[in-house]
Amino acid sequence: MTFYHPNLRSLQNAAAAGCDMCQLCWTSIQQNNSAVAIDAVLASKCPESRGGQPLHDERVWLTGYFRDTYRDIAHGIEKMGVNNRSKVVVGCGNKEDPEATVSEPVLSAELAVFADPGTPAASCFVERYIAANRNSDGHIEFARTLLDVCKRNHPECGLVDTDKTLEMPTRVLDVGVSPGHARLVLARERGLHKPYIALSYCWGQGVRHATELKDENITELLEFVNETSLAATQQECITIARQLGIRYVWIDSLCIIQGNRADWECESKGMAQVYGNATLTIIAARSADSQLGFVTNQIKQAASPCALPFGGKGKKGKNIGDVFLCLPRSISGGPLNARGWCFQEGVLSRRKLIFEIQKVHFSCQRSERSEDGTLAESDRLRAQLFRSVLNNSLANSNTIAESQKLERERLRAQMLELWYKKILFNYTQRQLTNPYDIFAAVSSVAQLAKQTIGSRYLAGIWESDIVHGLLWHTWFSFGLKRKRNPEQAVSPMFAIEPQRPVDGDGKTAVRAPSWSWASIQGQVHDYSTPRNKNQYQDPANFLIRPKPKPKEDRGDPSNDDDPRQQTWTALDSPHCDADVLSMTVCELHFLGRLKHVRLFQGNSETSIADFLRSWPVNHTFCRNGRKLAEQGYVVILEPADSEYAQLGKLGLFPFEDSSPSVAISPASTFAVACFDIAAERVGVTDCWFLPLLREIWEGLLLYKDPSDGKFRRLGIVAAVKKQYLPWIVSGPEEEVHLV
Repeated sequence: MTFYHPNLRSLQNAAAAGCDMCQLCWTSIQQNNSAVAIDAVLASKCPESRGGQPLHDERVWLTGYFRDTYRDIAHGIEKMGVNNRSKVVVGCGNKEDPEATVSEPVLSAELAVFADPGTPAASCFVERYIAANRNSDGHIEFARTLLDVCKRNHPECGLVDTDKTLEMPTRVLDVGVSPGHARLVLARERGLHKPYIALSYCWGQGVRHATELKDENITELLEFVNETSLAATQQECITIARQLGIRYVWIDSLCIIQGNRADWECESKGMAQVYGNATLTIIAARSADSQLGFVTNQIKQAASPCALPFGGKGKKGKNIGDVFLCLPRSISGGPLNARGWCFQEGVLSRRKLIFEIQKVHFSCQRSERSEDGTLAESDRLRAQLFRSVLNNSLANSNTIAESQKLERERLRAQMLELWYKKILFNYTQRQLTNPYDIFAAVSSVAQLAKQTIGSRYLAGIWESDIVHGLLWHTWFSFGLKRKRNPEQAVSPMFAIEPQRPVDGDGKTAVRAPSWSWASIQGQVHDYSTPRNKNQYQDPANFLIRPKPKPKEDRGDPSNDDDPRQQTWTALDSPHCDADVLSMTVCELHFLGRLKHVRLFQGNSETSIADFLRSWPVNHTFCRNGRKLAEQGYVVILEPADSEYAQLGKLGLFPFEDSSPSVAISPASTFAVACFDIAAERVGVTDCWFLPLLREIWEGLLLYKDPSDGKFRRLGIVAAVKKQYLPWIVSGPEEEVHLV
């Protein structure tokens, strides 16, 4: 800890006078503290929120945290589980003496530390600063070093010889060692097994590339690809490949035949191999337009970096010299993080070089490191997905020991948890240029998951876990703030307001059945918790069940209870599964106990929001029900007239008369419902409640089409009055056709 200025006013004045270091410190204080707190310290006192008393110590202190002693990135030595990024903390204003006590200053801010490549400090500090005006090609050294470390030390990522055995894509670009020699190669046909780079990027709104692979020019591109006609992002990817010594590159528009539906479908199903087998995936996250490129970081910080004499010696006894301080860079990924196709491209990749908005990031199956030195453990999502390939025989075998059955079920439960909590949650927050790509853009991930789950994949929902799958909630239904710009990556504290997807002409795009999460545009969430997840999976708790297959279609006509003899879909429904890229239609056909309900309208003195305020509810969207009711999502349900007789038989009403003249009081209300789309509440009075779970009292809000008697999902229902449970679970089963 080093004394820097006698007080904050002195620092402010020195910054105004032009001292670069003082400007850097003052700017960091302004960016990380409230104006009220700064004004209080300038007046030599604590803010009112901290007592308002005079400060005991007004001095400005610099405290260094230098993590240079145990890190040697070139030899793969990494200390995981700690924040080992070097930094300097600027602190000012204290109630006590900071030299004698450990007390927190009123104002504090961090400065990042970095070393320039080629300097003595670079051998001790791994932190770098890569921008247009400083170390502009630093991403190459950064990538080369980490790629080498990973290949030599991370067997889970694939060691040096792994690329010699992995299958290459159907087509790749051979970029040679210098410009002017690029050409298309039929890699699989030639039996090539070489390292290659895959590119994940945004084309840009309405962009068509000057050079694309088409049926009519494939012969020409097999001879020569004119690099100067390629988009800037594609050219930069090729340049990086050459600089890293990797000869082959996969780029979608140059390796998938554009305008050829059959080739697109074939290649789209193989993205697990394309990105999974790539030596490195370059992710151009910071660029929304392929014509503009992605390599150059145009970061312009509010204060310039400053030199800081380090005063120590390196491993060879030489003076380390200067390190540099700068404002911390943001962790915002960039426009690519909001694109649907790029989700699975990132998940499937073994290694990723990610060009974020303000910094470069390298991620592999063991760790994730940013140019600023931030180190974190990998989320292992890819490893969990690809583990299913190794366990495929276990997942699909019918002749296995009891211990293996238990292990198979454990793996299946883990994969379902991964699907609900990570895959769907992250994928559904993203946007698609073509809304009909909703299943295609996650198909390779679904195919991997299926190898462990071992179930049909019905328009995004696993048939073996269908009750759980049907109970998806919109993330917006948790009463989160509206997100203003859907093109930016979504924070968990914000949510895109759900809507029906639209095509390029602004017309509603019907891309999935109403019961599928894919029928809406917006983030979805699974509400199950470790405490109640068994209730979502226990068939004894289910209030719907599949119909037996016709006897002529059964393997064992005598056993109606065997799940293999049952089906949840109508016999004439189109084929659905993980490798099907379009599933606009899929009709569910099962047995359930539907309840005719209507929306409680309240009265002139009592709005729904006011009514919820006095109703003790504690269930998902109910916690924010008042806010959602005001926005048009949440409603209160009461039984429709046609249910009075059954309610009377159960003693739930003091009357048995089902006359429409019977007045319904708030005592008859029993559930809260949340519409998936607020606009679809308009004009709805009567609807249907389909109970799904006996113990959690959850179900679906449905609309019955009078033209065909089939049902469509409107939203989710939570019954909250226990006395109505006998009615909810009673009554005859009837066939339900859900479309």
